[in-house]
Amino acid sequence: MSRVAASPATRAMEFEYPPLATPARGLDRHPETHPGSARANEAATRDKLFYGWVMVPLATLVMISSAPGQTYGFMRFNSSIRESLSLSQTDLSAAYLLATLCAAVPLSFLGALSDRYGLKRSLLAAITAMAAACFYASTVSSGTTLFIACLGLRMVGAGLLSLLATNTLAAWFDKKLPSACGMMQFGMAASMALVPVSMMMLIDGIGWRSAYALLGVALMAVLLPLILFVYRERPSDVGQRMDGAPTPLPRGERSGEGFSVSATASNLRLVDEDNPPSMNLGEALRTRMFWLLLISTGVWSLIGTGLLFHLESLLKVHRLSFTQTAWATPLMAISMAIMQLGSSRLIDAFPIRYLISGALCCTALTCTILATAGGSIALVAYAVFGVGQGLMTVVSSASWAQYFGPAHLGRIRGTSMTVGISCSALGPLVMGASVDLLGGFNPSLWFFTTVAVTVAVGSRLLGATDAAPAFQANGATIDAA
Repeated sequence: MSRVAASPATRAMEFEYPPLATPARGLDRHPETHPGSARANEAATRDKLFYGWVMVPLATLVMISSAPGQTYGFMRFNSSIRESLSLSQTDLSAAYLLATLCAAVPLSFLGALSDRYGLKRSLLAAITAMAAACFYASTVSSGTTLFIACLGLRMVGAGLLSLLATNTLAAWFDKKLPSACGMMQFGMAASMALVPVSMMMLIDGIGWRSAYALLGVALMAVLLPLILFVYRERPSDVGQRMDGAPTPLPRGERSGEGFSVSATASNLRLVDEDNPPSMNLGEALRTRMFWLLLISTGVWSLIGTGLLFHLESLLKVHRLSFTQTAWATPLMAISMAIMQLGSSRLIDAFPIRYLISGALCCTALTCTILATAGGSIALVAYAVFGVGQGLMTVVSSASWAQYFGPAHLGRIRGTSMTVGISCSALGPLVMGASVDLLGGFNPSLWFFTTVAVTVAVGSRLLGATDAAPAFQANGATIDAA
């Protein structure tokens, strides 16, 4: 089977060339019934469960396990840690900020290691490291030890585990990747609704130190064995292909020479069906799509982390009670989940730059509502933010793999997460400085609105279908579309 593939690298149209050989005698009357025929292969594949659908909930569990290192998980520990260690709000914010900045630095290197050593071994190491960080967090006694704990939680949780969960789906899905990412992010949205409440109840019941220790035990006792015994790194490990596509015919019975031809307009590229074309980091850096995704990820992280980190303080300004404030994350999670259910269809229907623009406009609207509205209307702002976040998470999760291929995805996404996590450290700082120096959150909210609108407009104007560098295939260099 040969293929004509359109840019980006993994988006393709398929067509068949005439067979090069005459069927063997006795098999030409009903070739579709022959065990080696394409129809027989398709039927066998259709009857067999595609293991990728087992990997989706497993990747979702990995993503949920990053919660102790995510802002929405850590924020529930803020007041307990601050009171226990006698820290000021500035001390706590500074430790979180510095730890986040330091945690962002090695992510590109860690992503490259995952490319080199494989996703399964990387996950086993990351889960063990996350459990160790939780155990250490339960023992902190000063600002210095808190910084070390935050460094581990942020680097492994918000960084490495999130990267590995997303890259797992990219190893199993191609055309169905947006749908798979939507399912995973739907689970993540559910965790954003349930995890903060669960952590709050856990802290009230057994204390914040024991809560961290229990999280570490759960990672080692539940998630680690699942990865060890259930996780499979790629479809070929179980005799399958990406998206559950039919198993190809033996080499001597294939049409063509075991590879396919990819084309867009006049540009051609040779494609190995089982090894989609990929760019390395240097090649990706020369595309406009890389910079569009990178800048939008940075802005989204900058604003979103600030809005979550200061959620309680922001809503108290609007004179909401503690009970009313607790509704913010469930509302955000519900709207996020609803948006994620339809995001895969939106990705197929609209250019990526339009979807990024829409997500950033939702973020800008959130900041505007918080800066101008009062009372319970402020909760609506977090529902609007959930819509933008739901769209942005699926777009971001699927786009990196679709545009740059799987071979160097750890290094590429690690670089993007370095920028994203660095910006996430600055968001709470900008809002805190706005309160201390300018008398309230509104100056920072208007600043965020301006930044989001500027990038949203810029993404609409930027041509997203940028030409990629040439690929090497079967000994020949052919220009990529």
